[in-house]
Amino acid sequence: MKYLIVSADDFGLSNSINDGILKACEEGIVTSVNVIPSGAAYYGAAGLLKTFGLKEIGAHLSLTETSPITEVDKIPTLVGSNGSFHKSYTGLFAHLLLKKIDRGQIYLELKNQLERLRSTGIQITSLSSHQHVHIFPAILEIFIRLAKEYGIPYIRYLHNDRFLPPFRISKVYKKMILGFFSAKDERLMEAAGLEYTDNFFGFLDSGQISEEILIRMLNKLPDGTTELVTHPGFISAEVIYKCVFHKNCETDLAALTSRRVKQALRHNGIKLIPFSQLKK
Repeated sequence: MKYLIVSADDFGLSNSINDGILKACEEGIVTSVNVIPSGAAYYGAAGLLKTFGLKEIGAHLSLTETSPITEVDKIPTLVGSNGSFHKSYTGLFAHLLLKKIDRGQIYLELKNQLERLRSTGIQITSLSSHQHVHIFPAILEIFIRLAKEYGIPYIRYLHNDRFLPPFRISKVYKKMILGFFSAKDERLMEAAGLEYTDNFFGFLDSGQISEEILIRMLNKLPDGTTELVTHPGFISAEVIYKCVFHKNCETDLAALTSRRVKQALRHNGIKLIPFSQLKK
């Protein structure tokens, strides 16, 4: 049997992304909404969560691109002179490798993000990270600690992504990253006794999932459980100038609401589920 969790990341990053994700839930195939507590549009997102009536959400914790919710004097190694996080994961990883970041400060900030999200009263069923920074083992260890403290059963584990057309150099680079971290990440997850899906799709094509690419993924979906990560939304000035990665968010949205994609799900015998229905 094929079970698929379709995750929409970055709910709370901008108002237009929030609107697009809700459309992907209402009219499309999204089954898991991952909320970013440090996003600029988080409070609007929190209100929408209650109005929309979601029973569960994923915690999409951030150490890059956004601004921290902890007082900056308590986490000085995580922020620059402007009081914001590193713009991308490359800067964060470099500072971690050079031992310029206090891991205790990472724990404090992520715990505060979880507390903010828990205040919504909605069940948190999974943990993931903005720009997938928890793929770095030192950060994954903190995610595991938080998952146990907060009783969150699932952590996103990036593995078994499929190399599908079209070919891009960026996919080779991403595949190398997965290969470098995957084995140690798996050992950490197994030792902690935490659950994860059998497969993870969407990392290699992240930010560029068209209808055709999504149908190829569904046609190649293996048996077992798979999480597919997507980034739907609507284009706005905020997205163009502040969330450049999401420049193709309307392409993701169109794919997730496509009639052909829904037909491909039925044709391949794929059952859509949220994390709460995931069984190993």
